[in-house]
Amino acid sequence: MENILEIRERIYNYFHGNTACQKFFFAVAQEERYAAYYTSMYLLQDTTESLSIHRAKGFSNDSHLAYIEFWGVMQAIFIQQDAICELYWAVTGSELTVDNLGSWQKLRLLRNTCAGHPAKRKRPKPLTRAFMGRNFGDYSSFTYEKWEKAGQSKSPLDNISHPQVKLGSLIDAYAKEAAETLQKILRHMEKEWP
Repeated sequence: MENILEIRERIYNYFHGNTACQKFFFAVAQEERYAAYYTSMYLLQDTTESLSIHRAKGFSNDSHLAYIEFWGVMQAIFIQQDAICELYWAVTGSELTVDNLGSWQKLRLLRNTCAGHPAKRKRPKPLTRAFMGRNFGDYSSFTYEKWEKAGQSKSPLDNISHPQVKLGSLIDAYAKEAAETLQKILRHMEKEWP
């Protein structure tokens, strides 16, 4: 997460130190892009700092509080990802393609899976349901329960598994992808407004 903060700071400094960049964003015609830039930069800072502090502290020993913390971490990552996408659009004028960002996608899928999604949506194939209890683990490893319809079975219990996820390692891999994406944004700024 430190690299994310560092590159975010470089983007911020470049924006505020470059008259051509400011002239572009402060034009009335770019009002929406400036609003996206401004909001994304604050969301990026707040989520990244909060995720860094929580990572250093770890999950609470109180399982009820740890459960709420887990969902806060997962939501902060979603907000951070959305902020990066918005920032990319604000600066480049095009949408960020995240399909090739494997860890980015794994974290989104993990959050939705553990939440039991999709609720009231088109049913995925194969049909799955998941549950993450209060005693899930921590950043080094956590476990959730997953039921997945896998053809004919003799018992519904045959389709239950308990996947383990190395959350800290997954977040670290995602943070590397996020920092590389922010680096692309900075390079675009440097090229567009030298």
